[in-house]
Amino acid sequence: MAEALDGTWTVGPGHHGHRDRCLIGPDGEQLHVCYSDWEKTPRLRLSVGLPADLATIRHRHGNPVPSHEITVSPAKTPETVAAETARRLLPGYRATLAETRELKQRVDDQAAARDRLAHAIADPFGATVHAPGPSPLGHDPQEAIVRYQGPLVGTATVPRNGGHVAFAFSVAPSEAARVAAFLATFPRTTD
Repeated sequence: MAEALDGTWTVGPGHHGHRDRCLIGPDGEQLHVCYSDWEKTPRLRLSVGLPADLATIRHRHGNPVPSHEITVSPAKTPETVAAETARRLLPGYRATLAETRELKQRVDDQAAARDRLAHAIADPFGATVHAPGPSPLGHDPQEAIVRYQGPLVGTATVPRNGGHVAFAFSVAPSEAARVAAFLATFPRTTD
């Protein structure tokens, strides 16, 4: 069947011993082929999955992986099963795979922009950027925190999604009027 798909797929071990195998496609596709004879009706169940890192990205961003699965008779030739797989299973799966790779790229780009901004904020203060960790719900790191000290003591919280940076700081009473005058030089916005 791997040869019949297009000759670039490889066969790997399955999860259930002799009853299944995994086929790995040229672009990281993962096709699970499992023989089942439950209820005395032999079938080949073909299902696909995302690589673990991509499945995690979808899960963490509230975008569940759609189910892509077909069943066929084990009496069919490998060429017929490969043709049905290519026609009925792979197009939807490949669309999901491409969409998920785009989602991962967007998340990676947002994180890189967040980190660049956090370092640009930290540099004038001589501060350090604290690498973000996963949120309590296991979502991707959302914010970078810059902790600074000096005349101003505080933090800058830089969100991953490009939203507003939140500054929280305290100053000595003798510097408060000067900080307020500096902040007043910024244009007022409505948002």
